[in-house]
This record gives sequence, structure tokens and C-alpha cells, in this order.
Amino acid sequence: MEKTSELIWQDTQHQELFRLIDKIKESGVEADIFVRLYDYAEHHFNLEEAYMRESNYPEIEQHIAAHNKFRQELTNMVTQNHDYDEMLRETLSTFLSEWPKRHIFGIDKRFEAYILSSDIK
Repeated sequence: MEKTSELIWQDTQHQELFRLIDKIKESGVEADIFVRLYDYAEHHFNLEEAYMRESNYPEIEQHIAAHNKFRQELTNMVTQNHDYDEMLRETLSTFLSEWPKRHIFGIDKRFEAYILSSDIK
């Protein structure tokens, strides 16, 4: 896989994660949005982690630990029964949009820099 195409799929998946997170703000949101978000995030994390293993990324353990924290938070949201009123939707949406932003522009950027500076194709 070519480096630039790797980054394109990663960015496309990040955009889909944010699209799903934005749906949480909508009134009448069903609890299954969290399941859909979890499934999509899991798919994304698994691909990213496989690529890290393949590329011998030196910060893989730290990166996977961050993914696991998000997995746990989403699991908590999926397994709890809530009345998804406007205030809760806003709170959840804020958490779910802030975490990926910090992750993508922090830890993911370090992985991107590693890939771009390596000979991995």
C-alpha cells in the first residue's frame, strides 16, 4: 500500500466518524447510533492497528491504549439505558467529537509523520 493512499483512507474514515458523531446531536436519536459508531470506530481502529504492526510503529502500545480508552467509553454509552434528551445528546456529542479531534491531531499525526518519513509502501 502506498503511503499517500494510506493517509487518504485514514482521513476518509475520520470524516465518517465525525458524521456519525454529529448525528448524536439530532433530536429523536436512537441508542443504536452508539452501536453504529462503536462498530465503525472498531473497524477503523483495527485497520490502523494492523498497519502499525505491519510498519513496526514504535509507539504502537501508547496508540492502542488510547483506542482502548475510547472503546471503553463507547461501550459504557452503548450499555447504559438513557433517555437521550437534548442535554445528554449535547454532552455526549461534545465528548465524542473532542476525543477524536485530540487523538487525530495528536497521536494520529505522529503516526502519519512516522509513515511519511519511512520507506514503508
